[in-house]
Amino acid sequence: MSSSDLIQHENLKVSIITPSFNQGKFIEKTILSVLCQDYLNLQYIVVDGLSNDETTEILQKYQKYIDILIIEKDDGQSDALNKGFELATGDVITYLNSDDCYSDQNVLSRVVNYFNTNTDADVVYGLRNVIDENGFFVYCFPYKPFCKEALYLSDYIPQECVFWRKQIFERAGSYVSREFDFAMDYELWLRFLDFNAIFISVNDVFGLFRFYALQKSISLWQTKGLPEIAKLHQKYLNKTISEEEMQGHFKEYLYGINPPPVQPELGSRYEQMWVDYTTLKRQLLCRSPLDAWVYRYKQNLYQRFKN
Repeated sequence: MSSSDLIQHENLKVSIITPSFNQGKFIEKTILSVLCQDYLNLQYIVVDGLSNDETTEILQKYQKYIDILIIEKDDGQSDALNKGFELATGDVITYLNSDDCYSDQNVLSRVVNYFNTNTDADVVYGLRNVIDENGFFVYCFPYKPFCKEALYLSDYIPQECVFWRKQIFERAGSYVSREFDFAMDYELWLRFLDFNAIFISVNDVFGLFRFYALQKSISLWQTKGLPEIAKLHQKYLNKTISEEEMQGHFKEYLYGINPPPVQPELGSRYEQMWVDYTTLKRQLLCRSPLDAWVYRYKQNLYQRFKN
């Protein structure tokens, strides 16, 4: 690979923060999915809260490729993220959890291009493919344009696929709220709206979201997720919404299931068509894990540090 194969001349610097704690089974792929990007103007920050599993060995393995590595006790994910955000110098900022990945080697190149062609955009986000513990495709959601009203009712934005400009982050305080240990991303999106952020949704797969039994999104949904979301709904809607109602709003946004439309059966039919589509897609993609691409592009990592 020649240095010309890596994109070096774009003007926007991208800062990515990965909060880490005991995700040794997955974090190598997370790290590689960042370091193997073909986009050079990148700052990568990893904040580990004193993991006691194989994470430690993996961080040592890639330490020389990570711009900033913090290994110290923290007070949870939001605290770890804020440590990283304080050191972020990018024009575009995001975070990638230590069990998720980017979908391919040129996600950042495409993200920067979207910002360059949508100069008014404060936030750009794409689509996710949901993968299982072993990296195989599980399902995905259809593309829908951004809808401010729908976001207040349910958080349909895929966190690992969201990138925002430094300016909007600074206007919104440059932090994720430590009051939230689960819905800190949802709180941030709604706070961005308080500052009139312009969100752009693109029909482009950016992320691989890992879905498994011990995942935080599942294990803490009832005990932390729902109470934190209820707190946000109370703040922004002056009411709380039941889990069932929130799921209904989510499906209405994606499929048009609940009235309106006048004929909700059309939405149900669209949802079933989408289920059939994802079933077929799963059959087509079952031959190899979607996150295995990182091993095919490790030369990007080595070339990056050769130049």
